[in-house]
Amino acid sequence: MKLQSKRQPKVHTYSKKRRRKVQPARAILSVGFTFLVAGVIGVVGYSIAKPILEYSGAPRVTEQAEGTLPAATAAATAEISTEAETLPAVATSTPAVAEESLSEGYQLSAAALENSSTLSTAMQTARNAVPTGKLLVIPLKIAGGELCYQTDVALAKSCGAAKGSLQLSEIAEAAKAQGWTPVAQLSLLRDNLLPDADAEAGYMVTSGGRWLDNTKENGGKAWASPFSDVTVQYLKDITAEVTAAGFSQIWCTDVVFPDFRNSDLTYIGESVQNPERKTALTSLVNTLAQTAGSVPLWVETSAADAAAGTAEVFDPENLTVSGVVMDLQADAGQAQAILPQIQAKTAEMPLCLTAEISGAPAEELQTLKSAADNGVSAVVLTEK
Repeated sequence: MKLQSKRQPKVHTYSKKRRRKVQPARAILSVGFTFLVAGVIGVVGYSIAKPILEYSGAPRVTEQAEGTLPAATAAATAEISTEAETLPAVATSTPAVAEESLSEGYQLSAAALENSSTLSTAMQTARNAVPTGKLLVIPLKIAGGELCYQTDVALAKSCGAAKGSLQLSEIAEAAKAQGWTPVAQLSLLRDNLLPDADAEAGYMVTSGGRWLDNTKENGGKAWASPFSDVTVQYLKDITAEVTAAGFSQIWCTDVVFPDFRNSDLTYIGESVQNPERKTALTSLVNTLAQTAGSVPLWVETSAADAAAGTAEVFDPENLTVSGVVMDLQADAGQAQAILPQIQAKTAEMPLCLTAEISGAPAEELQTLKSAADNGVSAVVLTEK
């Protein structure tokens, strides 16, 4: 009887290696890092390859080849090109531009400032005469020396110049309310009242005493002198209060010497005999321009005298004012003949033309506008 062996046969088995469990976050980071490395390699490779390709003359690859614009863009471009070809030529005529920018205006008479009612009526008359007018020239200090408004200048009151009943601000606001740009006109040296109150404001003769433009028996009068500190300060005070009242411009007229006789020149002395005496006139208006500050100050003179070279204040090289007003008086048709002579002397200084109304306002205005060109900024009809 055989004994059964208790030893079991040895059996070889193959067990599977245990795999580590992969975390989802680690997997995502791993994939991301892989793409990042691939991207860096791609950029570096392109940076190196691009200059090599361009240097070697290889054709440059772009996202879209030239001449292959999208259909919508190509259509829009074609439409713009077609419109550009069919647009009419733009007019560039200089006279047309000048005429559009040319301001029109009207100058009142001193009688308009008698009271608020006469001022309103006068402004309506001005509007009827110049329907599209902007500038309204208002005489505030007139020839002779009177002020047509209520002034605060003490010397004006003491010399009898304060004749007006209206406030400066009232006058300026009334003009603005009717669509006008108010311009203050001041007669500077044709002033007989100031020297009567203060003899130092006028011309003095060498032997002592005041100079008059005629004998007393014949109605001789004194004139304000540009050489006088009294006159200069007086006009500065008036300019300052006009400037503060809201006027947009100031026009200084009667910036002249009296019509001296030869004997007068001898009596008065060197100040009026000096060939350079005109510097006293230009110095005066330049000083007033400084007083006016930001308000433009213009000097007004005779157009005929300016063309002939006898207007002493018309010295563009020494003037520091905003412009010159050329008064044609009653002959608007004269502008066409003498304006070129004036402009040859003004350099680039702005000009304004004024003329008294001698016929139909519309015709007078058109005559002035026809004579004006680039050098003229405004044309104004005056009422005397």
